[in-house]
Amino acid sequence: MADELRQGTNAGRTLPPERERYADPETGARVTRVTNDSDADSRHLYFTEPGWYDGGRKLLVRSDRDGTQQLYSIALESGEITQLTDLPAAISGVTRVATQPTALFWCDTRLVALDLESLEATSLYERPDGYAGSIAAGTADGERAVVVLSAELGIEGRDEVREQWIADRMDTGPHSMVLSVPLEGGEPTVHVEADRWLNHVNASPTRPELVTYCEEGTWEDVDRIRVLNLETDETWSVRPTDEDEAVGHEYWLADGETIGYHGWRGSRDDPAAFFGHVRYDDTDRREWPAPDIYTHFHSNSRELVVGDGTYRGAPFDLLWEWDDTGGYRTPRKLASHGWSGDDDVHPHSRLSSDGNSVVFDSSRARDGDGSDVYLVDVPADLDELPRFDGVAE
Repeated sequence: MADELRQGTNAGRTLPPERERYADPETGARVTRVTNDSDADSRHLYFTEPGWYDGGRKLLVRSDRDGTQQLYSIALESGEITQLTDLPAAISGVTRVATQPTALFWCDTRLVALDLESLEATSLYERPDGYAGSIAAGTADGERAVVVLSAELGIEGRDEVREQWIADRMDTGPHSMVLSVPLEGGEPTVHVEADRWLNHVNASPTRPELVTYCEEGTWEDVDRIRVLNLETDETWSVRPTDEDEAVGHEYWLADGETIGYHGWRGSRDDPAAFFGHVRYDDTDRREWPAPDIYTHFHSNSRELVVGDGTYRGAPFDLLWEWDDTGGYRTPRKLASHGWSGDDDVHPHSRLSSDGNSVVFDSSRARDGDGSDVYLVDVPADLDELPRFDGVAE
C-alpha cells in the first residue's frame, strides 16, 4: 500500500513481570497468572490461533493497558512483557504465521503483517467500505494471508438475545468473500463469493492449499464447516449435520489434515453433547460424549484433548486422555477458571504445541471486570488430577 503504517514510540518497550504462581485450589495443578494489570483487559489469541512462538519461549497476548488494544509478548521464562505494537488504532483478529516470525491482524481497515523480531508493520490490504474482516490465517508455506470479508448490515453488535441477532444476520444473507493476499505484496485473490454469512477462516498448519471457513449462523440451521482448496477454489462441506444435529468451533489438529469440533444432537434445551475429529475430506469421523454444548475444545492430536468445561456446572478446564482400548478415559479437572456465564470471559483454552501446558483467559481474580491470561502445567500423570464425573446442569 502506498501510505506507510508507522509504529509509535511504545513499540518495543518492556514492562516488568506481572506473574503470580499458585496451586489450583480444586486440582492442585501449577498455575501461572501471566498478566496482572487491574486497569487492563488482557487475553490470549483466539483458541484456533497458535500464540506461542520463538520455540515456545514466548506467548502473544492482546491487551488494552494503554487505552487501546495492542499486541504484547510475554517471555515465559522471565515473565517480562514486551509491547509489540503501538499503532494508531486498535488491533483485532490476530494470528501467527506458523513458518515464520510473523503475526497477522487487522488495524482498523488494514490487514497488517508484523515482523515479530524487527517489529516492522506492513499493510497488506485495505478492506472495502461496508465490510468487516474475520480473524486472519497464514498459509502453511508462509506465502499468503487468508481472510473472510462479510458485509455490514446495520444490525451489528449484541442484542439482548445474542442468538436472535445471529439468526437475523444469517437470514439477511450478507455478501461475503473468502480472499487471500500475498505476504510479499500483490493483489488479492477472491476464492469464494456468496450471499451468505461466511466467517472464521483457519489455515491447515501443514497443507498450504487447505483452509477451513464456516457458514455462520445458528448452528442448528447451517452446515457450518467448509474446506477450501486455494489452488483450485474447490470447496466442500465437512461434517454436514442432520436436522437434529449442530456442530461448530472447528480447528485444525497439528497434522494439518484432521479437523476438530464439538456439537450436539437433539435440542439446546435437551442436548446430547459431543466432541469429534474428522479428516478434511469428510472421512474417518469419530465422536465422543462431552459435558455440555457451551464450551470449546482443542487438541494437537487424538492423544490429549482440552475442553473449556462449562459455566453450567463445570467451571474448570477438562482433559481427556486417549486410552489404548480405543476411547477416552473419564476427563480430569485441570484448573479452575470460574467461567460464570455467556457474558463472562470465555476461557478459549488451548494446548501448547508440546502438550505440556494450557493457556486460558479468566476474570476469576477481577470480580468479572476484565480478563487476565493464565497458563497451567499439564501433569505427566493425569491420574494426579481429580476426575470429573458430573454432567452439566
